[in-house]
Amino acid sequence: MSRLQRYFNVSLFFWFLVATYGYILRWHMWNPLPIRFPYWLHAHSHGAFLGWLHAAFTVLLAVALIPKLGESKKFGRLFVFSQIMVAAMMISFPIQGYKAFSIAFLSLFLLGTYILAYWFLKKTETRKQFPATYSLTRSAIIFMIISSLSPWALGPVLVFLGKKSIWYNLDIYFYLHFQYNGWFFLSMLALLIYLLEKNGSRFDSAKITRINGLLFAGILLGYLTNTLWTRPPVYVNFLALISVVLEATGLWLLYRLIRHETAPWNTNRFMKNIFNLILMAIAVKILLQFTASCPYFAEVTYKTRDLIIGYLHWVMLVLYSVAILFIATQMKFYRLSPKPFWFFYTGLMLMEGFIFLRGTDFWLKWHLTLPYNLLILIATTWMYLGIIVLSFSWKKENTSS
Repeated sequence: MSRLQRYFNVSLFFWFLVATYGYILRWHMWNPLPIRFPYWLHAHSHGAFLGWLHAAFTVLLAVALIPKLGESKKFGRLFVFSQIMVAAMMISFPIQGYKAFSIAFLSLFLLGTYILAYWFLKKTETRKQFPATYSLTRSAIIFMIISSLSPWALGPVLVFLGKKSIWYNLDIYFYLHFQYNGWFFLSMLALLIYLLEKNGSRFDSAKITRINGLLFAGILLGYLTNTLWTRPPVYVNFLALISVVLEATGLWLLYRLIRHETAPWNTNRFMKNIFNLILMAIAVKILLQFTASCPYFAEVTYKTRDLIIGYLHWVMLVLYSVAILFIATQMKFYRLSPKPFWFFYTGLMLMEGFIFLRGTDFWLKWHLTLPYNLLILIATTWMYLGIIVLSFSWKKENTSS
């Protein structure tokens, strides 16, 4: 087993840990436990972003672009250090919240990401072999660096402006946006393109540059969508709408570019179905972004916690987690089996359905007398059992990368 495959297995274990924390939080909402909910929520979210998604994307991108460096001891030391920092955060956050130790561990983690960014930008070994993959990855890395500005700014915001200041929420949304709409989203697209390039596809560099530019501009301007609840000037609303149009256009051009390519997953019906689910999840993500770019819905979303939680879980689980399992399977780093996947996915869809239903109920004042907390807990239990199986479905040998 290669070192990179071991690192991927570590990220899967963190997915299990993150899911466990999430399950504890969900149980607490149904039957209160002796925990401080905001503290555990910090641990859950940081573990999900950094211990699972960041780690998994990092490993898979290393396979594509820096395979020799990825198998080196110095890459391993950085990966282990980063995961230890995440584990430390998952311990410190439930105990003290966003204070000294948690901030210190997060700061050390961020410093490690700058080393990682340097490697991907300057030490790429397969840039000529996989140019389209490198182009999208470079943009993803830039957004990873941009997102890191938020944690550095959060301390001063808390000290000088306070948690009730609008700048606190704007800072949090800055981090979330450039992580999941920038770094994670473009990493996923880069890896999907890598699978095609590795299979022999070659793409026109001018078209890739145009697509990358549209996506980059759309994501950059897309942060404005997260500010609409503050009721900014009209031109900000217009720019927020333009951001979605730019991103949607880039994705449509990318889809047109790859739709006739010989994809390695087309020979397997199950894998082809998973790929179609990924396309569906992207389409829903863009539709939700378009909706949120409208001032009325932006304010509704801000005031309705379940709509925010539903969207975040859609992106993190329905899109990125499924995409990671799909890509890792194509890279022969993982073995995704139909039965446990569909078990997990059914529970996930039920959970998302109940969360969005409760949010819509609150928004439209339907006053449905449904036991939402219990229904969401049952669906979460279903999904959690699926994650347990998927998290430990490690492939013992990697015959190809």
